Amino acid sequence: MSKYVFSILKNYNENKSNKLFFITNGGDALHKLKQINLKPSIMKFTRGSKNIFDLLSNRKFLIDFCFQNKIDIIHTHHRYPEFLANLISGKTNIKTVTTVHSLVEGKSRYSFRSDKVIAVSNSVKNMLLTKFNVPEEKIVMIYNCIDQFENQMQLNIQNIKIELDIPSSAKILLFIGRITKIKGVDILIDAFNILKQRIRNLYLLILGTNYDNSININIENLSEGIILLKPVDNPYKYYSIADIVVLPSRVDPFPYVMLEAGLMKKPFIGSNTGGIGEFINDNINGLLVEPGNEVVLAEKIIYLLNNPEIGNTLANNLFEKVKNHNSCENYFNRLDKIYSDLLEK
Repeated sequence: MSKYVFSILKNYNENKSNKLFFITNGGDALHKLKQINLKPSIMKFTRGSKNIFDLLSNRKFLIDFCFQNKIDIIHTHHRYPEFLANLISGKTNIKTVTTVHSLVEGKSRYSFRSDKVIAVSNSVKNMLLTKFNVPEEKIVMIYNCIDQFENQMQLNIQNIKIELDIPSSAKILLFIGRITKIKGVDILIDAFNILKQRIRNLYLLILGTNYDNSININIENLSEGIILLKPVDNPYKYYSIADIVVLPSRVDPFPYVMLEAGLMKKPFIGSNTGGIGEFINDNINGLLVEPGNEVVLAEKIIYLLNNPEIGNTLANNLFEKVKNHNSCENYFNRLDKIYSDLLEK
């Protein structure tokens, strides 16, 4: 989500015809705002908080902020900020937009009541229609966009492997994302342990932060060949050394990793769920597996490792699809249209 928000901030901060403000409760990606010379305003809130005093305080903060800065549109990315925005929209005559990044349940009376609701995939759109009764005319489905990585040509693949103490001939699997059961990291580790018995010189890079206490992944309990790395702003160098990108999510609305794998022309294996299942055409631009099956996942990985020419074809096809469907220029043209239509009403 932080990648999506940053791309919007970067685009509209550079667009001098708009005046941009950013309110957040913090986060570990705020340092990136220095790249675009944007200073955030901090509102103290915890998602899901039911404290009425916090709600009233946040409501007053937002009303005062909007009046002082003459805000026309509020674009939110979580349900609590969206609830706040809609709470004050009648009083301030501000138009509201929200982007729905997740597949969620509950709180249907208070969720997704903005003037326009952007769904990041058809799976999310279907959730909005069936579970939250959002009128279809309010929903716009737009796949997330992605631009070329920066500084791609300045990296040496062999030097990266040396840095990670990986042999030059090794085969490398790459996982990037939150280390949670939802993302299927436990399934991937189980599949890797199966593969270790059959494939020599195989490594698994896990690039992420542990968010799930039920998956206790740390340096001490990792199997040989698994390397745990901290997230980075630009993961290009890890994609550049990967033979296969794997995302065995149990649930996934529309992951950036899938788009990044396509942009980097890397073979992709993902679960047949959510936005992965609707964007990846099995055996055409990637491979799909049913969520939760480490044995089948291991077989799919072996298949691609043994058939690199097929992997290259899948990767090139995914690159073409990402290039044609996920252009940031097209995305922001559509977002501009949403904003301008709302302001004309």
